[in-house]
Parts: sequence; C-alpha cells; structure tokens
Amino acid sequence: MAAPRREAFRGAIDRVLNSWTVLKLAVSHGFGGADSQAKADWMVYAIDQWFLENSNIETFELEDFLEDVLNTEFDTIADDGSLSQISRLICGFYRLCQSGDEGKMAEELSKLPPCNVQQCQNVQPANGTEGGDSNEEVSDQDTPPPLPDPPCMSQKEETESMETEAVEDDGWTTVSKKGKRR
Repeated sequence: MAAPRREAFRGAIDRVLNSWTVLKLAVSHGFGGADSQAKADWMVYAIDQWFLENSNIETFELEDFLEDVLNTEFDTIADDGSLSQISRLICGFYRLCQSGDEGKMAEELSKLPPCNVQQCQNVQPANGTEGGDSNEEVSDQDTPPPLPDPPCMSQKEETESMETEAVEDDGWTTVSKKGKRR
C-alpha cells in the first residue's frame, strides 16, 4: 500500500478506536495501568502493521486480536457486541484504502459517532459487591449453604483437626502443619 494510503488507513484506525466506548472507558479508568493511553496508541500501530504485513486479514481474526489485547493489556472483556463492529469497520476501511476511494472513506469516517463516555452507566454486578450505589441488601438466599462434614471423620480425628487451626483477631484462620503420626 502506498504511503498516503497507509497514513489514511492509520488515521482511520485511530478514529475508529477513539470512537470505541469500551476502549475509551478502559483507558480513562486506567485499566491498562499507568500507561493505558500508550497501550491504546500502540494498538493503532499494531493493527496498521499487521495489515501491512498480511493483506488478507479476516474480520474474525481482527476480532480475536482485539479481544486478546483488551483482555491481556486492559483486563477488560467486551461483551456488548462491539468487537465485531469495530473489526468490520477497520477491515472495511482497509478495503477502501486499498481501492483508493478517499471520498467514500471520508464519508464513512464522518458517520462515526464520537465516543461519549459520560452516557455510560454503572452496572450492578451479579454478586452485588461493586458498582452503583444500590441500597439492596444481600439476602441469606444468595449465600451458598455450608458444606456437610465428611462422613468418614471420627470424633478423635475431628478434635485433632480442630486443634491445628487457630483463629486470629483479624478473622483469619491459621492452619498449622500436623506432626507425623507413627
């Protein structure tokens, strides 16, 4: 691909990734650590380089790559269907760059909505431990029932087992190693 087309493609990748809410939230909340923005910038370069070296990249391959990067670099899982959408957009812009249709590319880029992370909402996780300021209380029904005692433990073994555990003041249980029986 010629240098001007390659620059146009890199600009398209940058524009697509900057309009992706999942990535913007991951960067703005520092899910990638202190260098979250550098990782997002690296993604533009990596995708551009990958397409430069491989002209026949399929949408599903790019989707897998983006999923892996989000998971490993940002500790994020995108389950909103945006991975396939972003992959289709980038692959589409690559085909437009290859064909040299700059007018169509500019038109498609102008259709991309700006990323608006202010419209995002906190979602209460299933376990109810984080997110939102919900006043719901966790009921006893949400906690699993205690495990039954093993049926083969004798009273003597149970007493010895209890002797090896000591409950600390902070709520932690210290389990010490039993001596060898002879």
